[in-house]
Amino acid sequence: MNTDFHRIVGTGLFALDVVVRIDGTKGAPTLGGSAGNVLGILGALGWTATPVGLVGDDDAGTLLRSDFASIRADLRFMHPSSHRDTPVIFQYQVSPSNGITHRFSFDCPHCGGRRRPSWDDGEFFGDVAEQLPNSSVFFLDRPTPLGVALAEHYSACGAVVVFEPSSVGDNESLFDRAVRASTILKYSNDRLDNLDAFDLGGVQIEIQTHGENGLRFRKPLMGDDWVHLGAYALPYVHDTSGAGDWCTAGMLYALFSDSKRHHAHAPSHEQMLEALTFGQALSTLNCMTEGARGLLSHRPVHQVKAWAKELSQYRFDALHRVQVDLSAPVRDYRLNTFACELQRTGGESSSSFNNFNCCI
Repeated sequence: MNTDFHRIVGTGLFALDVVVRIDGTKGAPTLGGSAGNVLGILGALGWTATPVGLVGDDDAGTLLRSDFASIRADLRFMHPSSHRDTPVIFQYQVSPSNGITHRFSFDCPHCGGRRRPSWDDGEFFGDVAEQLPNSSVFFLDRPTPLGVALAEHYSACGAVVVFEPSSVGDNESLFDRAVRASTILKYSNDRLDNLDAFDLGGVQIEIQTHGENGLRFRKPLMGDDWVHLGAYALPYVHDTSGAGDWCTAGMLYALFSDSKRHHAHAPSHEQMLEALTFGQALSTLNCMTEGARGLLSHRPVHQVKAWAKELSQYRFDALHRVQVDLSAPVRDYRLNTFACELQRTGGESSSSFNNFNCCI
């Protein structure tokens, strides 16, 4: 794989994730946050991940950077700072109900402390702007001063800018600038359902996710109608955290495959279908494991990619063989086989970090 071409630069929420199981035991602390997950997944799949931003000069920050280092990330622009704490997010598992498997909190169950993210790093862009590497993709998950400055920089350099916000935030002007710089805009319908107030004139692809009902996408510039893609029907759901991040990472991985690299900036309808079906397949597989990137802990990367390719290629090919309702749930017997294999090798981490707390 050409690592010069397959590079993603990103900023946003980089945090340490700690799963708190129903029985009170805790999983191993791992890299998390939307930006952390997307860059971490693509790094594991073979891309060069370049996170940009400040983390705490603390033990949690050391663990976070170590996770990035394990996938050979370019850490030149992730700086430790003694003036902030590295965020720690506790993912409390709950018995699956109505598609909900967990809840997030910054509240530590051990000491009650809270380590929340800070977004006062806008001046950091000026410190690193001249040294930033060329990149095919830039990713941001919120309209922060640093994120928007980077998005505009990479948009001007011709990169594909992926903006995946969870809310408009307190500054609509920053949000509007982020949208204007975006090539791909992806968001959840239960968090953002109407972006008519913002200028989507430069957005090539708009993607709206609908949880267990799949997603839909369109090309705003072309005035196209929404195309719905139903979700896979799973034999069981262990944990839905990170599902959207896997879909984003898988979509980008497929869009920037060597055979499609010249079309990634303005993908066709067919290319988006193929890319999103691959992203959905990866997302589906991860939902049968524990944690936002649990799949990578239980199967080697080559098998993860092979399973997702098998699932997505079969579905994509079927669209051309027969008349298929794209919005209908997808039932594939292969998922039962993969589920049995995941259960055989362990559907959740056996590690226990019962003494871990946010004061690490």
